This record gives sequence, C-alpha cells and structure tokens, in this order.
Amino acid sequence: MLKFKNYLFICFIICSSLFSQKSRDMEKFGFIDLRTDSMNVPFYIDGIFVGKNPLKNPIPVLPGFHLVSYLPPELTKKYIEEDLSDAYKRVYVSPNDTLEVFLFYDHYVRETKTLDAQFMVKRLTAVSLILMAVFLIFQIS
Repeated sequence: MLKFKNYLFICFIICSSLFSQKSRDMEKFGFIDLRTDSMNVPFYIDGIFVGKNPLKNPIPVLPGFHLVSYLPPELTKKYIEEDLSDAYKRVYVSPNDTLEVFLFYDHYVRETKTLDAQFMVKRLTAVSLILMAVFLIFQIS
C-alpha cells in the first residue's frame, strides 16, 4: 500500500510539471499592484472583488483598460455620476508589466458619506414634491 501511494505521488508530480503553466503563458498578462493608505480596504477591478489591503501579490489581468476602485460596482456607477473621481481609477495595463496603483481611501470615505446624505435629501425632496402635487390635484377636483 505504501509503494502504491509513493508511486501515485510521483505520477502526480510528473503530470503536474508536464501540464503546468509555462512562463510564456504569463507573459500574455499584465499585473496590477494595488495599494492604499488604510488597512482592510476592499479592492475591485472591473467590478470584481479581488481582495482587501494589504494584498500579498499583484493581480494578473488581461492587457488593456481596467477600472480599479475601492467601491463595489453598484456604488461606483452612482459616484461616477456624482464625480467622486478619486474613488476609482481607469488604468491601462501593458502585457508582461506591473502597474502600481495607489488609491487614497480615508478622506474619500467621509466624502462618500456626505454624498450619500445629499443623495437621500434629493430623493426625499423629489418624493415630497410629488406628494404635494398629488395632494393639490385632489384638492382642486
């Protein structure tokens, strides 16, 4: 039984080395090395969660343009409209290159809370105006 396990282990090592990724395969990718000024900040690349700060290794991506952010995708669209431009960065990654991206987090967390409050005020104002118009229409008739 022990010989069989050793034989199986040796076969596994040989097969994994034969079918493993070659270094030329990795040359097709670029890498993004994400950094920020705070700990445990979530990072998103193209709306996909890739981990929290500090990341151990750069993230492999396909060459081209990518949207790097610490906001989840549903908030990124809203804050792009509100022009919170430092919460995300659009970067270009070249093949076989590592791009370092630094996102400032602490200041912009407070700014996102302010924008959330402003968004809530806008929404409540719109709802109250609609309700007031409906009330006036029923009062006139």
